Amino acid sequence: MDNTPPELLPCADKMAFDTKSEAQTEANVLRWRRGTKLKVYKCRYCGLWHLSTHSTGSGSP
Repeated sequence: MDNTPPELLPCADKMAFDTKSEAQTEANVLRWRRGTKLKVYKCRYCGLWHLSTHSTGSGSP
């Protein structure tokens, strides 16, 4: 992570969660409500957790 303002990061328009557990809970809710299977990943840009429809490694999809 660098000193880039948060609103300029590539992930600025994504939902962000402080913990993996919070992100996973939201992914579970969305799967139940919408049938959408989401993966959680820790963002290499902001250090927070995001959701993705793609399989990801340890960075942003």
